[in-house]
Amino acid sequence: MFITNSTYRTYLVTDSTMIPESSTFIDQVTESIMGGASMVQLREKTLSTRDFIERAKAVRKVTKEFCIPLIINDRIDVALAVNADGVHVGQDDMPAITVRKILGEKKLIGVTCSNPEEVKQVCEEGVADYIGVGTVFKTNTKKDVKDPKGCGPIGIRKMLKVLGDHNRTAKKEIKVVAIGGINHDNAGSVLYQCSLPGLQSLTGLAVVSCIMASEEPKYATADFDRYYQEQELPTMDNLDGETAQDIVKMIKGVRSNSPLVHHITNNVVKNFSANVTLALGASPIMSELANEFEEFTCKFKNLSLVLNLGTPIPEQIELFKSAMKVYNAAGHHIVFDPVAAGASLARLQCCKDILNAGYVSVIKGNLGEISALLKLTSGYSSTERNSINRVVSRGVDSVDSEVEEKDIFELGEAVARDFKCVVVITGSTNYIFDGICLSANVRSPVRIAKVPGGSKLMGSITGTGCSLGSTIGAFLAGCATDVNGTPIFIDPFSAVWGAVTYYNVAGSVAGKIGTGPGSFMINFLDCLNDVEKLEPILKEKKLFGNFTEAP
Repeated sequence: MFITNSTYRTYLVTDSTMIPESSTFIDQVTESIMGGASMVQLREKTLSTRDFIERAKAVRKVTKEFCIPLIINDRIDVALAVNADGVHVGQDDMPAITVRKILGEKKLIGVTCSNPEEVKQVCEEGVADYIGVGTVFKTNTKKDVKDPKGCGPIGIRKMLKVLGDHNRTAKKEIKVVAIGGINHDNAGSVLYQCSLPGLQSLTGLAVVSCIMASEEPKYATADFDRYYQEQELPTMDNLDGETAQDIVKMIKGVRSNSPLVHHITNNVVKNFSANVTLALGASPIMSELANEFEEFTCKFKNLSLVLNLGTPIPEQIELFKSAMKVYNAAGHHIVFDPVAAGASLARLQCCKDILNAGYVSVIKGNLGEISALLKLTSGYSSTERNSINRVVSRGVDSVDSEVEEKDIFELGEAVARDFKCVVVITGSTNYIFDGICLSANVRSPVRIAKVPGGSKLMGSITGTGCSLGSTIGAFLAGCATDVNGTPIFIDPFSAVWGAVTYYNVAGSVAGKIGTGPGSFMINFLDCLNDVEKLEPILKEKKLFGNFTEAP
């Protein structure tokens, strides 16, 4: 049988306990194949050997008719009895090397891997045709997983790094499918987030319940094909080239659209963040009622979500995850502020749980916070981690006086590439990195913008860092459509650059007016609200620097 990458595209793993009453096991498998399932793994943990063989014969008849591979989970004896196309084994099953000796060279062998060390072992053995990495998310179909919560996209990328390094020089390429909790709600995100452009991407997705339990398995399977269609992101075709005029267009877009910026943040900054959002011309809402999140996404086209780690408690982290699921499904931007991410291992674990739960468009933090997130990355970038070890986090502050700009570039690029989002590193100079990749296969250059900071007085006001997240959220949502609801094609990087620039120019102007923190806070809100006052100042300054790093 001729095996290509598309063979692994939609990998059906069976589960006979999920079949709807209106269907049969064979009908469910057949309909799925007719809908586009490209490979079938027969997994039966409770059947007797005789019954397993009989079921395998029936499935084999169907897969042979449609010319797709049949893989038997674990049971080599069953695979031999029905002349299946291959076997999939777990870490506790018969070693892949032994399986290869029994099956010969023409059969497919797959191996489950749950961490980079297991991937490395499979690569060194050199006998497997593919690996199944996961579980990605928590799942009810497998009870004996090593990580009950799932390793998430972060864990998958670390495994892909090991596999990609192997495949780059190996004579035999090992394919890879992700498994565990994958369904129609998250499949597109999994394919996008679980890739290292230019090095290694997923070959396919292994799915179970969303097909085996479906009343319409043919259409449920066919629906997965759309996730493999590479989609280009909006460009800034309507802008003049990232100038002061562009920023004015953006802030006027915020004013005309009055976007809703949904905050889930800490109590310390709620009031100031709300006032900043209002000063920009947007509408703030501080909702922690999960039951209304979906209603927001249905009612408002110009909408964004700002998540602030601030004062984390377990209930809040679960609320973050619920909100992310809803906003991801609706396609709205999410801004994440990993406050004091490096202050403790517990906070860093919270960041990991949040970033594994869904996709964020923007991560904004100071140097200490972003450097802490580097610990979660795959090592896909060439960043030398030792070069930023001197970056320390002190509460929500970072000490960065001894860090060279090249180290900041490497840090920002590494985090932006891995999480495939826009990363903002705040400080006396603000750095913006565009990690949103247009292709899963090409390692594109990362755009980098430098924006001068505002006023030193901004560090004397609680919430000025957090409310930059509010500003970014307002620009992302406000520039999503025009006042009539028509998309205006501004890419996230440009919107974030506009927000950071406008925010810091307002801070700079306010700092020259007042004499202390109290007056500054009032003047800052006034400046944010006064576009006409800031426009000539924007035109006077060199506010944008564009650097293209080599892939």
